[in-house]
Amino acid sequence: MYYRKPTLKNLSQGARLEYVRRLRHMNEDDVAEYFGFGGMYPRKTFKSYETNYREPSKERLKDIAELYEVSINSIKKYDFNNPIDVIYSLMWLEEEFPYYEINFDCDSYNKTEYNEIVIKTIKEWQQMKEKRENLEISDDEYLEWKLNFEIEKKLY
Repeated sequence: MYYRKPTLKNLSQGARLEYVRRLRHMNEDDVAEYFGFGGMYPRKTFKSYETNYREPSKERLKDIAELYEVSINSIKKYDFNNPIDVIYSLMWLEEEFPYYEINFDCDSYNKTEYNEIVIKTIKEWQQMKEKRENLEISDDEYLEWKLNFEIEKKLY
């Protein structure tokens, strides 16, 4: 049996939800059954999340993250006024453009507690990218790290 990694359509919450569902080898019926969706079109609710027609509640998002075994941060809707969410979105951008390079001048930041955590996060991400590039970890292990990565919670 041959497995091909899914393609990320865009960086929207819905596209990311669909990507992770496919990555986990689940179809829409599997998800509808897990959540107990009934009626004539049991997958309609979840499909509306994946097409960005509806946004899942915080509780439902928590349940989806649990089902997919990922951090809620990898599938939540991002607020681009929050630099932490920008970092998560850049991690996703890498799925569309593997091996792209972003250079951060970590020495030019003001030394605030918040910025120190951002810098620590960027450095950790860079270390993981280097491990992947040096074949210390596989592409799959790197992706799992990104899907479960948690930036220190005291920031938000």
